[in-house]
Amino acid sequence: MSVLPLTHHEILELVEPFTRRGRQVDLGASDRIARRILFRPREHAGPVERAPPLHETLALESLGTGSFCLTRTLVLAGMPAATLTATGLRPAELLAAIESVDPWRHFSSSGGGYSIARSYSLHWIDGSGGDTAPIALTEAQVLLDDVSLILQLSGVRGVAAEITLVPAPGRVLDFPEDLLAVLGWNWARLIRTPLGWKSRLRLRGDARVRTVRAERALERVAAHLERTLAESPARYHERLYLARWGVFLRRGIPVLVFMAILLVVAVIPRSVVAGNPRAWILLFHVPTALIALSFCLQELPQYEIPPVPRRRAAERWQTPVRGNPV
Repeated sequence: MSVLPLTHHEILELVEPFTRRGRQVDLGASDRIARRILFRPREHAGPVERAPPLHETLALESLGTGSFCLTRTLVLAGMPAATLTATGLRPAELLAAIESVDPWRHFSSSGGGYSIARSYSLHWIDGSGGDTAPIALTEAQVLLDDVSLILQLSGVRGVAAEITLVPAPGRVLDFPEDLLAVLGWNWARLIRTPLGWKSRLRLRGDARVRTVRAERALERVAAHLERTLAESPARYHERLYLARWGVFLRRGIPVLVFMAILLVVAVIPRSVVAGNPRAWILLFHVPTALIALSFCLQELPQYEIPPVPRRRAAERWQTPVRGNPV
């Protein structure tokens, strides 16, 4: 059964709490058939003098089931748009929830090296006047001169965040597979794609904890990329020599499991013959421990010999596309 378009009376009823808050309806941009009401943009002054203003627009969608979705879109000059969505039963409470979040929380920068735009959501607002759900990060983008990083975070607990690295126009990424994995156990290797690179980040906990950890991870990876891009590949290898070998060993765990099983099979008969039951029990559990360790990896185990970390002679990480200036 199709949902009926919004009537004039319904629009007046829905926008009433917004007009009380000084919001003006943009009827020309609204879509009655899609049951979507847009409000005229407003500006937020910068946190410091001479900072560019932040442009904000609101869109209210009536889902036709008695629930609503309110989306705030924020645009800052030179950065991608950031959004905050709230879903629930009462538009007035959705507006209050949206306005309670500082719009400048969506953006941060290092003062010239990188900038970050973050999008969030608020769900399970039941219209009862109780507490709203914690703010949850859904997507973020890190912008640098030569590359941008996009992080997409699922609302499903236990699902790793998806990471995409995209080169700036006219550039071709030439990064090692351990570029992000050197940051720690929860970071996966880079996988080349036609548009750039893919990776993953493991984030544990509920929505609140995952959001906090993701925000910290974004600041950390942004600073890491800024420093890495500013130095040569040789310097990267020297600075992160031990971390790169740690990634090499981590990726080699599946192969080590297979080798350990073969070793135990070869050694157990000798231990039994030698009458050493303690050694037999210890060796018997080595493969089990390694298999359990392999399941803690960020990605599916692969039986491979990972590339040995090597020092590159190139002076820069990226090369220009033919026909484009450096």
